[in-house]
Amino acid sequence: MLTKPTKTFDEDLPQGRMLTEEESREMKENLAREYFDMSLDEFTEAWKAGKFDGDKERHGDVVFLAAMLPEAWED
Repeated sequence: MLTKPTKTFDEDLPQGRMLTEEESREMKENLAREYFDMSLDEFTEAWKAGKFDGDKERHGDVVFLAAMLPEAWED
C-alpha cells in the first residue's frame, strides 16, 4: 500500500533569495580579490586581454568567476 508523504520536497529545501545587484557585485569583487589579488575591474580587463590563457593551475577559478561576468564576454 502506498502512502502519501507528509512533507513535500520543497519543504525540505533551505529558503533562498536572489542577491541584489550591489550584493552580487560585492561577492564577485571579493572573489576576484581572494582568488587573484586584484579588483573585479582588473580581473575583467585581464580576462579580456587573455592574460589567463594557458594558466592551467587557476583555470577552474578563472572560468568560475568569468562565467558570472556577462560583460567580460563582450568585445
